[in-house]
Amino acid sequence: MKAKIKKPTKKVTKEVVIVKKISKVAKLHLLGVVILLALIGGCFYKFGVVATVNGKPIYRLAYLMELQKSDTTVLNSMVQDSLILGEAKNKGITIEQTSVDDSVKTIEDQVKAQGMTLEDALKSEGMTRDQLEKQIRAQLIAEKLASPSADPTQAEIDDYLKTNKDYLSTTATKEELQETAKKALKSQAENTAINTWYSNLKAAAKIIYK
Repeated sequence: MKAKIKKPTKKVTKEVVIVKKISKVAKLHLLGVVILLALIGGCFYKFGVVATVNGKPIYRLAYLMELQKSDTTVLNSMVQDSLILGEAKNKGITIEQTSVDDSVKTIEDQVKAQGMTLEDALKSEGMTRDQLEKQIRAQLIAEKLASPSADPTQAEIDDYLKTNKDYLSTTATKEELQETAKKALKSQAENTAINTWYSNLKAAAKIIYK
């Protein structure tokens, strides 16, 4: 009778477990390196070199920082529009497109009187028609929400005509001068009310520049 041959059992040693753990850690480390390199590549594309001068690089990040410091007009305009449009939404204020179109037409007529087209005027200012309409809409909203003061009094009109007599037309009638003064004073009052309202709106907002 043949003796049974006992098959050797596979013994998992402590060293084998450690090797497996090290292998998993190595894989995770390699994955982390790949992700890091991808992020570095993305950052280099965004913040890499935009130009070289005699072999010396000008980095995109430095360029963007200088650009932001030198020209904040666009950013301020975007912040202003965002604040005003947001306040309009909160207060349920809407502006009809016809009102915007009327304002655009007024500007267009004024530009044509100076021998230019609206497109040429916008191009010279680096603006598009859409940007103009957005600014007009924000202005009309501000006029509604700012609650400017009432029409000027007769005393204010008389004082305006006296103060600005050297700059007024000498051929205009008394009624025309009165109307000119009234419009000028009303415009000043509206601008003051809007500026005060917007300053308060901005002061109460949480604006973070990055």
